[in-house]
Amino acid sequence: MAKGKSETNEILELSIFEVGQVTCALPINEIQEINKHMDFTRVENAPDYIRGISNLRGSIITVIDMRRKFGMESKPFDGDMRMVVVKNQGEQIGLLVDKMLDVLQAKSDDLDPTPSNINGVAGRYFSGIYKMEDRLAALINTEEILNQE
Repeated sequence: MAKGKSETNEILELSIFEVGQVTCALPINEIQEINKHMDFTRVENAPDYIRGISNLRGSIITVIDMRRKFGMESKPFDGDMRMVVVKNQGEQIGLLVDKMLDVLQAKSDDLDPTPSNINGVAGRYFSGIYKMEDRLAALINTEEILNQE
């Protein structure tokens, strides 16, 4: 039994960040880079959660405002905001988050199932919950975030 547990209990490196009142996490291996670059061009008739497009070293990327995606109000840019660049189906996507907090290691066995909502945000956007010492971090389901609409 212990053998099976060790096989499934892999170590995940998680990048922890805030979006509004929600503490979120993404596995480091899903993140291409974290950037302070905040120069966007609005896209007419795009869904409200699309903050715009950005030129990142010659690549045009779509930037998703995670606050809007989660049904929150956008906020003006400040020095804490970051763009977390992920890759999905060969396309780079920027996820605009409020504040980067930490990078930590977690055991996959320490992840719990996601409740139906987290601080009012639909649970489908998350793939699990990691219990930190002082708070819970919701593991972002990148496929669900990027495959909407």
